[in-house]
Amino acid sequence: MNSNNPQCANLQERVTILLQLLQQEPSLRTQQTSTAVESSLKKAIAPKFEIVFAGAFSAGKSMLINALLERELLYSAEGHATGTECSIEYAEPDRERVVLTFLSEAEIREQVQMLCHKLNLNASGNINQGEILDLLQQGCEAIIAAEGGESKSERAKQAKALSLLLEGYISNRDRIQTIRNATYSMEQFNFSNLAEAAGYARRGNNSSVLKRLQYYCHHPLLEDGNVLVDMPGIDAPVKKDA
Repeated sequence: MNSNNPQCANLQERVTILLQLLQQEPSLRTQQTSTAVESSLKKAIAPKFEIVFAGAFSAGKSMLINALLERELLYSAEGHATGTECSIEYAEPDRERVVLTFLSEAEIREQVQMLCHKLNLNASGNINQGEILDLLQQGCEAIIAAEGGESKSERAKQAKALSLLLEGYISNRDRIQTIRNATYSMEQFNFSNLAEAAGYARRGNNSSVLKRLQYYCHHPLLEDGNVLVDMPGIDAPVKKDA
């Protein structure tokens, strides 16, 4: 519903008056809830329409969104599945920004254990120990080489996912909390613009340890309240992502 439509003039005021009248009638107040009406009012005043991109692992969802927005925002590469939920909504040119939320160390450990189990790699050690990380990385490299490349088989893709996860954990250890999902603004990374922030988030090792990305981007496609949502593949190597 377009809030500029004459029928929507003073819509919030009119609905509020009706809800107040509802609350004044005891028999109606106890039988009716205004939650649904209030929710619909918010959508009418500031409408948002989520367009969700879903599909198979490495099917090109991120590439399609980048093409639609004519900007390289999301990570896109053959053989790599986005494990991060990304939403992109409208912002004025001088208000562009990104909010980054990281996986917790506990979630990363869980993913490492799961991928190691699939790959028959020993994951009994502590990922905070350098020698353990080195052994796991060597195991991933051996699997990828034996499979003929990182995108040649499901096993190779899982090995690449584990390798990126370990690299991301090492690179971003100071930003990752033990149990909590740490959230950072673009300014906390000293990024001066959206392009710099997107460049960081697009790197495979960084994207592997990001739980959620919220982009606020200036583009006509988003101006009417459209929100583009990029989801992990329905057959992503990490089961929780799928």
